[in-house]
Amino acid sequence: MTLTTDDDPNPSPPATGAEALGPLLHDLERAAEAADGEHGADAVERARDSLKATLDALRLTPEEERAMAPQLDRLRELARKLDEATVEIIAFGMVSRGKSSVLNALLGRDLFEVGATHGTTVRRGAQEWVEAEPGGFPDARLILVDTPGIDEVGGEVREAQARDAARRADLILFIVSGDMRRLEVDALAELRRHRKPILVVFNQVDRYPDADRDAILAKLEDERVKGLVRPEDVVLCAARPDPTPVKVRTPDGSTRTEWERPAPLIEPLRARILDVLGREGKALVALNALLAAGDLHAGILEGKVRAREEEADRLVWRYSIAKGAAVALNPVPVADLAGGVAVDVAMILALSRVYGIPLTRPAAVRLVRDMTFALGATGLVHYATRLIGSGVKASLAGATVMSGGLAAPLTALGYGAIGLTQAVAGATASYVIGHAAGTYLRQGGQWGDKGLKTVVQELLAQAKADSIVDRLRDELKSQVKP
Repeated sequence: MTLTTDDDPNPSPPATGAEALGPLLHDLERAAEAADGEHGADAVERARDSLKATLDALRLTPEEERAMAPQLDRLRELARKLDEATVEIIAFGMVSRGKSSVLNALLGRDLFEVGATHGTTVRRGAQEWVEAEPGGFPDARLILVDTPGIDEVGGEVREAQARDAARRADLILFIVSGDMRRLEVDALAELRRHRKPILVVFNQVDRYPDADRDAILAKLEDERVKGLVRPEDVVLCAARPDPTPVKVRTPDGSTRTEWERPAPLIEPLRARILDVLGREGKALVALNALLAAGDLHAGILEGKVRAREEEADRLVWRYSIAKGAAVALNPVPVADLAGGVAVDVAMILALSRVYGIPLTRPAAVRLVRDMTFALGATGLVHYATRLIGSGVKASLAGATVMSGGLAAPLTALGYGAIGLTQAVAGATASYVIGHAAGTYLRQGGQWGDKGLKTVVQELLAQAKADSIVDRLRDELKSQVKP
């Protein structure tokens, strides 16, 4: 069955999470294949277009936009990042591995706090790396980001901050200072599952004799990071070498010992970063923007569906109770039936606005008719009961008038019992019709593989199994007065 809407005579079903992400994932795959400057520029342009199309296609209500403002702001931030060709290079790892020192050495000045305190970095910090000029990515803004250690005692929040920063990264510098512990290997594997480009930085190599340093490097490459990081992406550095004694001659010809900190060994890491960015920087930015956008988009869609379903549930319940009360209290048979249908039609029109598929009133009337028939025997008995019950109600009301009010107590008792029975029957039917209509509207005006009758019968069975009937009866008792 196809209904006529105000905008489209044949509405298409809204895209599911996977379907809606199709264009994004397609562009992601193409971006992943781009490894040179020319294709990288194309990847950035495609990613920018995909993000714009994604934002335009969300079609959120003002209430939904307010509820999902953080996710929407993050999507817009990703769009700005593509516009500005911003690359975030994030230092990640355990405490006391020299993350801040590595970033300071790259910058050529001490802008990130370092110290002997265990876990000096307590929050995300960022500085622009203005001296860097990757040849294949000359217009890029390179941002160096420091993160708290992932193993800080009592620092669960700090660890979460670090992992969140790593998810945002375009390039990760995974800092170690010797053979890796199990926590480091596990963290590296987790980051790799996010498809992040990673350089493993073996820092503080000045503290090891040459033989020990070479043995640790071999173990890192052959055991610890094998299958996670390529050997050429394991880089040695000494970002903040320990002071060494130096003999200094005094003016009087004597000598004294002073402690001086040697210049950092950072050039191999700097060269490797710029080489990666020069060859793959644009593709990395596009790829990571699309990965982040895909996660955000899926979350927004889930929130949108959840919010609309919650609003639809509240709406269906309100209309079901309203219909039950109207049916119970109306003694006129024809008005009873007509009023019930009117309530169902109004409910479906309201649901169509919730799901963003506005129906015409004739379409809503046909939908109510078809779903009522789909209730089968239950629906027919329900309406027969309403007709008979309404007739009895009218007779009882007439008897009260003819007896001059003497039969009022008995009439009220019978009227109330029959009215409540009809109220529950009407409210239950309306509840099933409302949720069936919600299924239809969520699928863009289609019943799907199950078909109308199956959907309605399943909802009716669920209403009975979940004691929806009892809940409706309890609430209607407080509203239906003899």
